[in-house]
Parts: sequence; C-alpha cells; structure tokens
Amino acid sequence: MTDHPETETTQADAEVSNLSESQEGNSVQPLPDVQPPQAGFLVQLFLIPMVIVAAIICVWLLFNVISQSESPTELVRGLKKMDSSSWQKAYTLSNLLRTPDSKKLKTDPELAAELVAILESEFDVEEADQNQVKLRVFVCRCLGEFEIPDGMDSLIAAMQRTDSEFEIEIGRTAVESLSILIQTLGPAEQQNNQALVDALLQTSNVQTQNAELQPKVDQLRSTIGFALGVLGGEQAFSRLQGMLGDSFPNARFNAAAGLARHGDLACQEVLLEMLDATSEGVVSGEHEGTHLFKRGVVATAALGAVSALSTHHDKEALADLLSAVESVSQSDAFGNQPKVIAQELLLNLQNPQE
Repeated sequence: MTDHPETETTQADAEVSNLSESQEGNSVQPLPDVQPPQAGFLVQLFLIPMVIVAAIICVWLLFNVISQSESPTELVRGLKKMDSSSWQKAYTLSNLLRTPDSKKLKTDPELAAELVAILESEFDVEEADQNQVKLRVFVCRCLGEFEIPDGMDSLIAAMQRTDSEFEIEIGRTAVESLSILIQTLGPAEQQNNQALVDALLQTSNVQTQNAELQPKVDQLRSTIGFALGVLGGEQAFSRLQGMLGDSFPNARFNAAAGLARHGDLACQEVLLEMLDATSEGVVSGEHEGTHLFKRGVVATAALGAVSALSTHHDKEALADLLSAVESVSQSDAFGNQPKVIAQELLLNLQNPQE
C-alpha cells in the first residue's frame, strides 16, 4: 500500500489521457451513447401493425355480420354467381340450416332444387380452384341438412366422381351428407333405395393407380364405411364385414363401429385393436405428435361401439371387450376423456338402468 495516493491518481489520469490519444491515432471512434427508443420508432414497430391487424379483423367481422343478415334467397342468389365469395355464402347457409328454427327451410323443395342445380353445374377439374371446390363442398353440406330426399340423387352422383383430387374431396363430403340424410329419412326406408345402396357399395371398392390419390381414396372408403353402418341391411353388413380386413385403419375402424351399431359381434377383433394402447395400426401413418390424440379418438369410438353391442349381448359374450374397457379405464395412454368414458361404461353395465 502506498503513502502517496495523489501520485497514483495523477498517474491514472495520465494513462487515460495516453489511451485516448492512442485511440485517436488509430481512428477508433467511441461507441455512441445508448438512447431510449423514440416515440416514432415505437409507433412504427407496434402501433401501425396493430392497426392493420385490427382493420383486417373488423372487415372480417363486418363481412360475417352482413352474411348472417342475408336471407336464404339472397344467399342462394350469391351462390349462383359462382365467384370467389360464393362458397362463404354456402357456408353461411349450411350453418343456418342447422339452427333449430330452420324447419321450413329444410322442407323447401325450391331451395333444394336451387342447391342441386349448383352442385350439378359444369365443373372443369382442369381449371377449377379451391373456391369452386369449397362452394360444392358446402352445397353438399346444405343438402345433407334437408328433411326431404330431393338432394339425394345429386349427392349420390357427386360421390361417384373419383377421377381427381377435387372430385374426391367433394364426393367425401357428399357421403357425409348422405349419412345425415339417411338417418333423417329413416335407415329402414333407405335400405330399399337400391340406387343408393349400389352406389355406396360400388364406390367403396374404387381403386386407383395414382399414388397421390390413394390417401384421398382411402379416406373416401372410410367415410363410406360409416355411411353403410348408418344405413344397415344385409348388403351393407356384408360389405362392412369385408372391410374389417381393410388395409386403411380408419376404414376398418368405421366398419367395426357400423357393425357394432347393429349388434354384429364380427367386429370384436377390430374393436380390441382400437382399445389396445400398444396397437401400431391405430397410429399408422400419423405424425408422432398426434399419436395420443388419435388413440383417444379411436378408443372413444370403440367404447361407443362396445356400449352399442351391450344392448344386444350379455356381459359373458362381451368378456374380452369388457376386459379391454377395464384397461382403458385405468390407463393414461388414451388421454383423460376415454378413461372417464370407460369408467362410466363399466359403471352403467354393472348397474343397468331399469
């Protein structure tokens, strides 16, 4: 320790002075002082983008309000324009037809005829864009909500067009709408509609040599499996039994659920697959991040199928399935909802309501 601190201070000042002169000699400029951000910069960075986003949202909300306020006649008139906004009007109309107070619309043959004309209008798959596809998709959904059969033939025709990706996409929605329409009009009555039965059976056997179309064809076949389960009847049951060995998992799962709806125990092995936490078939072709979700969805469908079977068979006949249900009720491999459903199902079977 020194006895002359003032000498140290003088030497330190000299060193700082020499350092500054050295920096000037080497043309090294000192860094500028850090300044707080200016208000104008903050406005450009945050406020302006927020205003733009808010404006877009307001326009979207305004469009929705205007669309919702249009009458069915005005909506259909907008559909006929076949422009880029027509599909949005079809979407609005499909939602309107699902409301409780739409009974009059669902039984209006003139409205159904207008929609049929749009669905059957010329469709050039070479030049079609997604707007034209979505228009027909939502028109199919509209026709499925009716309580009269006027749109059925048009939906059947749309289902059978499978030459392109666009047509298959529309056809799959047509099958979904047919399922709803079959349920509404009465499955027993529709089993006598041979045109419907034949179309479902034939389209469920569609093959493609185009590898790019194969996933779409598989999904279409899966959806038809569901429709056949809703329809029922000997011809449907025979085809569903054949689909239990389908290479596409969702197709055989829908076939199993459809047979269970009618009490056919032929579906048992596939249902056990659906309730197996280690089954690779359940998540085949799915992204790893969706495996838990997919297992949950499939298990929930299987639990509904076991519940349906329990109305046709006693617990002894369902022993293997109930053991699988017990496993689901204690497992976290399917997510929480299937676990709770399995517990409720077992409780209901142990204490059946009078």
